[in-house]
Amino acid sequence: MKNSPVFALLLALPLAAAAQTTPTTSPAKTTTTTTPAPAGTQQQTEVVEELDPATGKVIRRTTRTVNVPVGTTPSTTTTTRPSTTTTASDLPASPASDAQVTAFLRKKTTVSTLSTSGLLDAYSRLMDRVHNDRSGWKPADWALAANVMSALNARYDQLRSSFSFDDKVNIRAQQAEFQTLRTARQLSDQVSDKL
Repeated sequence: MKNSPVFALLLALPLAAAAQTTPTTSPAKTTTTTTPAPAGTQQQTEVVEELDPATGKVIRRTTRTVNVPVGTTPSTTTTTRPSTTTTASDLPASPASDAQVTAFLRKKTTVSTLSTSGLLDAYSRLMDRVHNDRSGWKPADWALAANVMSALNARYDQLRSSFSFDDKVNIRAQQAEFQTLRTARQLSDQVSDKL
């Protein structure tokens, strides 16, 4: 099927877009919005932010809307607490070293010297490894794979203008598929932890 990367991209884009959302790194703050509500009440929105204890960055923001009596001055309630549930999969991926990429792809690879054809091959090798080995992976394995993907993505950004349209679509499809598979595994782990 020649158009399978395009088809995979169209299927994976909504999930990948949600998975690639990164936490805001701005200082903790509360936004309070007041809008009219049913007779005699007004809505007030409160925001609670959880911080990563290691970096101090916001990793989760929860918004809550409550109805309060009309005339109540909107309160500014900031609740910022350290997160106790941060895992390696919650943190943004950082590019892997050439040694890590070589070990993961099982082929000698220097990312900074990859040509367009070499980068296409590296993405294919990465996805082959994900497809073949992911069933037994732990969060640390997914984090390593994400770091390898991050290294390849950085090189792709440098070479983007050299790729044909079809190659760009192929790479985007593989990026989206990776994010979809990783997010599906994270959701599956979260659900099984609650059962």
